This record gives sequence, C-alpha cells and structure tokens, in this order.
Amino acid sequence: MKHWISTAILVPAFALAGAAATAQAAGFPDKPVTLVVPYSPGGGSDNVARATANFLSEYWKQPVIVENKPGADGMIATRQVMRANPDGYTLLISIPAIAALKYIHKSLDADPLTALRPVSMLASGPTGIVVKGGTDIQSIADLKRACGDAKAHCSWASGEPFTLLAGTILVEKMGLKDKMTNVRYAGTSAAVNDIIGGHVTMVVTGLSSVLPHHKSGSMKILALSGDDRLPEVPDVPTYGESGLSEVEFTSNWYGIFVPSATPDDVVKKIADGMRLAGQDPGVMKVLKPLLLQPVGNSPEAFGETVKRAQATVDKLSGYLTAQ
Repeated sequence: MKHWISTAILVPAFALAGAAATAQAAGFPDKPVTLVVPYSPGGGSDNVARATANFLSEYWKQPVIVENKPGADGMIATRQVMRANPDGYTLLISIPAIAALKYIHKSLDADPLTALRPVSMLASGPTGIVVKGGTDIQSIADLKRACGDAKAHCSWASGEPFTLLAGTILVEKMGLKDKMTNVRYAGTSAAVNDIIGGHVTMVVTGLSSVLPHHKSGSMKILALSGDDRLPEVPDVPTYGESGLSEVEFTSNWYGIFVPSATPDDVVKKIADGMRLAGQDPGVMKVLKPLLLQPVGNSPEAFGETVKRAQATVDKLSGYLTAQ
C-alpha cells in the first residue's frame, strides 16, 4: 500500500515539474539576459555579440546586456556561464577555442563542453595571416624570407586557444616554428594594436577585426582560409594558393552556449531568437563588412559542428601547452 501511495504522489510531481518548465519557457525572457563575451571589446566575438544583442533586445522586449570577461584564454567567462543558473538568462558566446580549454586548463573541475550545451551558431567566417601594412612583407613568401633567420626576431600574436592552435600549425607549415616567438594576448584587439604599432610581426585571427585596417592600409592580410578568394578582398590569396594547403582548424565560428541543465524549451526559444537574428538586416549589415556569414542554426546542427571541432582539437592537442 505504501508503494502505491508513493507512486501516485510521484506522478503528479513529475507532471508539475514538466508544467513548470513549459511555463518558464512560455514566459522567457521576462527579465534582462546577459550575454558573456570571453574576450576584449572590439574583437570578432564582441562585434557579433553586440549586433545580436541589439536585435534580441528589441525582439524579446528585454535588455540583452553584453558583458566582456577577458582573460585566461576565455576561461573566466566560460566558467562564469558553466556555474550560472541554468535558466537561459546567462548566455556565452564562444568560438572553436572552447574545445581546447580542457587541454590548456588542467585544473578544470569539468570539461566546458560537458558543463555547457550548444544552442546556435550565430556566424562563421575565414581566418587570415595578417601583418603590419606598408612593409616589405606583402605575401607569405615575403614573410618566410623576412623571418627565416632567427636573428630577425620575428614574433606572432595569438589571442586565445583557437588562434594559438591555428597559428602554431600555420607557423610550422611555413617552416618558421623555431624562428618566430609567440606572444599571448587576452583578446584580438590588443594584438591588432601591437601589429599596427610594429611590436609584433604577425597574427592569425578571424578577419572581422582586421578588415577595416587592411582596407586602410595599416594592416595587410597575406592569405585567408577557404577554398576561394572572397569578393570583398579579391587581392588576398587563399592558404592553398600560398602553399599552405591541407591545414586543419583554420575557419572560425561564433556560437551560443548555455549551462547543460537549461530546459529544452528554453534552449529552443533562444535558438529561435538566434535564427531570426541571422535574418535581420541590421545584424547582416554589421556582419557582412566583417566577412562573416550569419547562420542561426538549430541546437542539433550546431552540436554537430561542436563535436567536429572537439574531434579536431583532440587530434591536434599536442600543440597546446597545459597550464
């Protein structure tokens, strides 16, 4: 008899829990949402986050607040969202670098890709090998000649694990592994400033934060990822054209993550908002000049992309140094 009573009580409890989750999603969002950016203002992640937040603030009728938390290769912001209440009100924008964090920060109590769940890819775009403009380095061949001697004291910048991994692979592919010193930054914008200032020779990065400087002449994109040249920069060859074919992990994406326990209905509602953001003319107006393509796909589709990124990082993890 006791067993029958406890079961009868449990069934309505589960039903109530399901109803509560549905009600939570139906009212979402009914207060401000925070979108956490792991890198400094002015970089690619920040540009994408702010364009998306502007649209969602109008669409959801609630403020979407962009909060920059740079540092520790993006781990400060990532850990904040990992520990957040799983209610959909704290979002993380991240890039393929998130798949490398478990190798770089061995002290982590959980793999970010286990503690978080993918919601939607906001945008994707190429990476490029970029140097200071107005110098004798006008091509990959020029870069290899200029930095082929260790006495040249060449250096290359990386802003987070993705550019660290992609940059290390490309530097090795160019035969400059022992000729160039890596300089680490908390985000892309600081690295860009030091390239322009002549303090660092080269950076491998997404093109959103360097394209305006390329067009002004203060920076020079030597080559970019992808199979074809881009109409926006037809003078820039691809990695393949520059003798850097078959290089893995060189395209970039920007995606939204939430704590893994976030209810499915809430995740779907956030993904629906991201899908509409990708179709918004205002968002596209921001992304197109940055050579970014809006995506706004489903949690399932983005999840497959994240799995592929993790598999690639697992294979290339020997390039990463644990801290």
